[in-house]
Amino acid sequence: MAARWFSIVAVLSLLVPQTWALEPLRTFKTASGQAFQGRLVSYEGQTFYIQGKDSKFYPVPFKQLSAEDQKYLIQVAQLGKVPKGDPRSIAKETPSPTPSVEETPKDSGSPNEGVVLRPAPKPKPKLRPGSFFAYKPINLGQDPSLASAAKEVSAIPGPDEPIDFTNHVLPILEDRCFSCHNAPYEKNGRTTHPKAGLRLDTYEWVMKGNLDNTVVEAGNLEDSYLYEVITMDEEDDMFMPPKGGALSPEQIDVIKRWILEGAKPSAGGAGIASDMSNGISFHDHIFPLIEERCLDCHSEPYVKNGRTIHPKAGLRLDTYESIIKGNLDGTIIEKGNAEESTLFAVITLDSDDPEIMPPKGAPLTEDEINMFKQWITEGAKENPSDTFVQPKEVEAEVVTDAANSNLSLIDTLAKRLKAPSRPQMEAAQKSGALVTLLSARHSMVRAEFSSGPNLIKDDAIGALSGIKNNVSHLDLSRTSVTDGVLGEVKKFNNLTWLNLKDTSVTDRGIQNISKMPYLTYLNLVSSKISDKSVETLASIKTLQEVYLWNSDVTENGIKRLRSALPDAKILF
Repeated sequence: MAARWFSIVAVLSLLVPQTWALEPLRTFKTASGQAFQGRLVSYEGQTFYIQGKDSKFYPVPFKQLSAEDQKYLIQVAQLGKVPKGDPRSIAKETPSPTPSVEETPKDSGSPNEGVVLRPAPKPKPKLRPGSFFAYKPINLGQDPSLASAAKEVSAIPGPDEPIDFTNHVLPILEDRCFSCHNAPYEKNGRTTHPKAGLRLDTYEWVMKGNLDNTVVEAGNLEDSYLYEVITMDEEDDMFMPPKGGALSPEQIDVIKRWILEGAKPSAGGAGIASDMSNGISFHDHIFPLIEERCLDCHSEPYVKNGRTIHPKAGLRLDTYESIIKGNLDGTIIEKGNAEESTLFAVITLDSDDPEIMPPKGAPLTEDEINMFKQWITEGAKENPSDTFVQPKEVEAEVVTDAANSNLSLIDTLAKRLKAPSRPQMEAAQKSGALVTLLSARHSMVRAEFSSGPNLIKDDAIGALSGIKNNVSHLDLSRTSVTDGVLGEVKKFNNLTWLNLKDTSVTDRGIQNISKMPYLTYLNLVSSKISDKSVETLASIKTLQEVYLWNSDVTENGIKRLRSALPDAKILF
């Protein structure tokens, strides 16, 4: 018996100092209540190595044990009673014998029934020098003699060297994260997906994050979850990576510097060319950014699992021609006018707005947004050398009911548009709006917020953006909207009827609708507009009915408005 004990202690003495005592055999329980016997030998990160009655070492994750056992493990680790490290290699060289009956406590007589303990995986075999399987693949065109050296040099950059994602960050992720956060793969007929739905195998996937949120916020360490989990205490349940110990201080510093430098895809770059002094080039400046942030949702149709996947909203952004064309709702770019361009509007929304684009990953940076604005203002040209003539403002030719045509204005507008689809209508109603077709004869709709209007604020209008060209009647009366909503309403190009009764709209907001080409009806009853809006209203020559009672417009203002719009019905 003494020889047996000496054998066990001799094995452990190779790994731990002589001051560490051998932990007694005890009964452990899993979180589900299953019991098994063993003794704690060592730990590494959140994995504890337990020697079973069969003398084998088993790596047991901390979370899989009962709360009582977790307290025991924490106490033992904090008191330094067991060493850190993996005892498997020692166990392979000198297997520990089975403990005798005298070593087993009184309550440990039950066998390990119902418990499945997986033995530690065998260490990878060492390949002989020159073996075919010892070679690692390298990139096409790379010098094999320099491949390994280049990888070592590029892994840890110098203190003043800009961080490059591919050369500096990706090798760290590949070494420590890919086992859990790589692309889905097939195994035994089943598809294995990345843990937490998070892929870290490309720059695009790292920046996209998962369905819960992004994991990297460019320039912001506090809001970057990736940096948070790699700098936690190793005892924390959320510490990453969960196996193999913490990243080295040098590796953590690389990821920290990369985030602070803007989490760029390349060293010193931003995914776009920096020299824009000679004008914006679509191919050199705009398309690389679109390719990186937009083509997941707005590329050409493709077949997946026997089904054809079409671009979202029917909008393709994979060529210059498709971007200029827009989709069935209309164009997304007004050449020369960024403020009127839908593309520019959706990339400049607040970060918490559900309509912001791109919907995943960090919002575009200020430099990237300014680049888009400059490109559109210059005429959204394919090449900087192309000519662009700023179009002159032309008054819209409005077709009235009886004077110029047998068709009504709304019927005429409806002939130009395709009826909104059911998904578009359903999406529009998510804002709380009641959206209905005006008639089965055409595609125009009426949108009103009749249910709980006091709860409707400016952001509700965003849900109608998908059908904005089909909205001819918009009722915002009694809602909590402000002047800000009219900045979006002005984009409803075919709006003929607008009700702003009992709202907080002021003179400042009314200026936004001064150039709406087909507006014939405007209700401003009990609003906060004054005589300052008379000039704006007078410029809307299409108005046929204006309601202004209980507003701040005076009698003198009404006289001036009636003089400017002699054919309109103005009620005061």
